[in-house]
Amino acid sequence: MDKKNQKSKIKNSVICQRQMTSLFFIICSLFVVFLVSGCVVQKRSCPALATVSEASQILDDYSAGIKPLKATGNCTISYTNAKGEKFAQAFPVRMWYLNSHKFCLYGDVAFNPKGVCFAVNGDEYWAYARPLGVYVKGKINTAGEDYLSNPALLVDFLQPVDSVYDKIVISKNIMFCRASQSGKQKKIFIDTCGKVTKKIEYLNRSEKPVLIIDAGEYKNVKGAEFSFPYKLNYKYFDNKKGSNQMELKLDSVQSWQGKPEQIKALFAEPDANEFEKDKK
Repeated sequence: MDKKNQKSKIKNSVICQRQMTSLFFIICSLFVVFLVSGCVVQKRSCPALATVSEASQILDDYSAGIKPLKATGNCTISYTNAKGEKFAQAFPVRMWYLNSHKFCLYGDVAFNPKGVCFAVNGDEYWAYARPLGVYVKGKINTAGEDYLSNPALLVDFLQPVDSVYDKIVISKNIMFCRASQSGKQKKIFIDTCGKVTKKIEYLNRSEKPVLIIDAGEYKNVKGAEFSFPYKLNYKYFDNKKGSNQMELKLDSVQSWQGKPEQIKALFAEPDANEFEKDKK
């Protein structure tokens, strides 16, 4: 009897081990299936855009939802001067946005909260860097296509298509826009899942890149019902000096309703004579 019991226990133990092994493989198989199915969901393909009107509708819907906002974060600029010397500067920034024709960005440089500024007010713009004694201003429609001489391009991803582009085609979720009169060209890369602009490439007449804007990490704006990119990279190409870059990393973006006196102070155009004093 003892031998029979011992054999029975051994047999039951073997059966139990086999069952545990089978259960282990079943669990592992289910885990693998879960991971694979999860990856498939994460890598789902976004719908392809078939027509220009379909793409324009996505961009128009996003633009229509944008409301006034204010944001804070940090800016890093890497550039090369006329002598070929490379420089890099990082500083805190604050941005106020009313609409695509009225917004400003201030950088805290050299203990001055308004040491650097990019501003658009109607059809006019100005940009300056007090530590360098640099100040430029002019009309938006006559500005060059770079982030310094045309601050309007800072937020072009919010409303990238305008009436100046009379020839538009689309291929693989990329809109190719061209202005016959000026020769300006740009490519708008659309994220059809998020229904936002993820990148814009500005091209010269030879179709070489002049400026590339990457808009990433779209997040919902606090107190509003639209999203905004928390990371923006501007890469400006210069045939002689290579490329310069500016990157904005925002840590806070929220809806904003400015008071009249506050708006007036933010969009007060600086006196050009002040920059002449800085040069001296």
